[in-house]
Amino acid sequence: MKSRTLTGGILAAMLVTTSALAAPESADTDDPSQVEGMHPEESEQQLDARPNPIDQARVEVGEQEPFGRYLTNQNGKSLYMFEQDEQGGEYSTCYETCAIAWPPYTTEEAPAAGEHVDAERLGTIERDDGTRQVTYDGWPLYFFARDVYPSDALGQGMDHMGGRWYLIAPGGEIIEDEGPEQADPVEPSSP
Repeated sequence: MKSRTLTGGILAAMLVTTSALAAPESADTDDPSQVEGMHPEESEQQLDARPNPIDQARVEVGEQEPFGRYLTNQNGKSLYMFEQDEQGGEYSTCYETCAIAWPPYTTEEAPAAGEHVDAERLGTIERDDGTRQVTYDGWPLYFFARDVYPSDALGQGMDHMGGRWYLIAPGGEIIEDEGPEQADPVEPSSP
């Protein structure tokens, strides 16, 4: 009888330990390898702080209310500037965790200008890893990892990684309109 109780106790302890070890990590950790606000599985898919540059970046113009016309890539994905960068500077201030949440728009060749884009405002800077990041009117350009579909602009006006992120108009102006507020989550009602 004593042996059965001891064996049952050991098995219960092993089960509790195994369950604790197998439990998924909480999204509320201070792990710098996770993207803030994302579940661990989701951030693992976006942990490359150095995206592969495309052959030739192309800057286009998208349009939607309340922002008006703003810069996108050739696939309609919104492009942002970071207020911590220096306009006309020779470097980006967004690396590591920042570059995971806000991937730089990189290119191998000089960027091309789409319709309504001023080619003279286009340029590149060299990042610390040797890739060339596209600039517009002197601002390094970035994507936002949470923008999944063309015309998403979820990063607009966001205060993140030490500064605000904004869309840029084709004339080089920073668009500071916040856009529509997202609704608060609704609590399910009880039956």
